[in-house]
Amino acid sequence: MSLNNFRGFIALLGAVLLILPGASLADESTQFTQSQANKNSIKLGFRLTGGVFPLMRNDINDHLQGITDIFEYYSYYNPYYTLNSEFEMLKMGMDFSGEILISFLPHFSIGVGTGYLSAGKDTTMEVMDTIYSIENTYTYHPKFSVLPITLSLYYGIPLGNSMKVVLNAGLGYYLGTVNYDYSYEGNTDLYLDESTDTWSAKSNALGFHGGIDLEFGIAPHLALIVGAKGRYAKLTELSGTGDYDYIRSDGYRYSYTQEDANLWYGNYQEGSEFYPQVIYSQNKPSGSSWFDVRKAEVNLSGIVFQAGIKVTF
Repeated sequence: MSLNNFRGFIALLGAVLLILPGASLADESTQFTQSQANKNSIKLGFRLTGGVFPLMRNDINDHLQGITDIFEYYSYYNPYYTLNSEFEMLKMGMDFSGEILISFLPHFSIGVGTGYLSAGKDTTMEVMDTIYSIENTYTYHPKFSVLPITLSLYYGIPLGNSMKVVLNAGLGYYLGTVNYDYSYEGNTDLYLDESTDTWSAKSNALGFHGGIDLEFGIAPHLALIVGAKGRYAKLTELSGTGDYDYIRSDGYRYSYTQEDANLWYGNYQEGSEFYPQVIYSQNKPSGSSWFDVRKAEVNLSGIVFQAGIKVTF
């Protein structure tokens, strides 16, 4: 090998040795940048859940219990006045929701969603007056249905490779409809009379929610959700149209409509006792028998026990 060739080889080798570390550092820098980009990239997904919630104390249940107690009061002082059945309370509601999830950090995501929650009950009380051979049937069908629009923040805490504890909190705007229907049938030896009361109102309310879930990964982009959330929300300012209709078997009939009738709640005096009552009327109930009257509310607050799935992309 000539001296010039040897010098050329040494120069080429030095250049290669200088280039390789630079290329290696550039590759590592590129990988780090890509890793950071992957961690900070926005990911999408959706979440579907359904469940039930026990109803907390509410004005409608208080009313049904109050009516039952009044008839028990009558039957106590009149042995010929017999209750064959009593009203049942609204105990459970259904809650379904769907959300679009936006993950912007490794453990944080935002959920924007809607859903449907409802509760209702068709309940009847039968009362017999044995002296006059009168059989009376009273039926209530209270119902509410709500469309919530929610915004939630989720924070996941990994527990192993396929399980997470997820905390959440957020706001909800609840678009509600409340129905309060009542019917009566009275049967005597002379005639049959019937009456119906129907009232409906819409009400919107702002509420809050928060909860905790367990997520179990069952596939690369699919997780099973089991958990519970607490909610605070009430439908108030319930004002709607009420229709009353009365008909008797001898042909007599009477009906009327009340526009902008509010649902009121108060304690009604019967004898020496006070019983909670709900009534719809354009004017606030007054008189010596009514106490502590206010506008009625439908309480949506409670704990929701839910299960569902989460899908990420």
